Amino acid sequence: MISRRALEVTTAVLTGSFGTAILVSSLRIGVGWTGSGVGTGTFPAIAAAVVVAGSLYNLARSMLHANVPVLSTPQVRRIAAFFLPAVGFVALVPLLGLHAAAGVYMLYMLWRQRLPWWKTVGIAIATPFILYSVFDWTFQVQLLRGFLGSAMGY
Repeated sequence: MISRRALEVTTAVLTGSFGTAILVSSLRIGVGWTGSGVGTGTFPAIAAAVVVAGSLYNLARSMLHANVPVLSTPQVRRIAAFFLPAVGFVALVPLLGLHAAAGVYMLYMLWRQRLPWWKTVGIAIATPFILYSVFDWTFQVQLLRGFLGSAMGY
């Protein structure tokens, strides 16, 4: 069971961390006026400061809310059943490339839906070919090849 407070605190900490990282990076680049005008880090620093301020506000505001449950255990499992395969897909893209990783993702997701095996395998095999024909041939936009594509000479 996940409470609203836990979700809000987690979100505030994550967004605050990203904002802080951008702010530190912007300060290294240079903030303020230079001989040629505004420094290149000025706008990112301002945006990052707004993100950090908003995160601190949300963190403080989350402490005012009661610890009300928002997600039950079955709901968390359903979210994880969608989210974890997507994370696996993203992890496979640098290794297999976008085309093959999409085929593996489709194979797993359709298998989970209990489709007939011939449909599952057919769609999973067709997915990389369709992606390749649409993006690489038709639009001439090369999708990420990954280690597998590099090893094959693409």
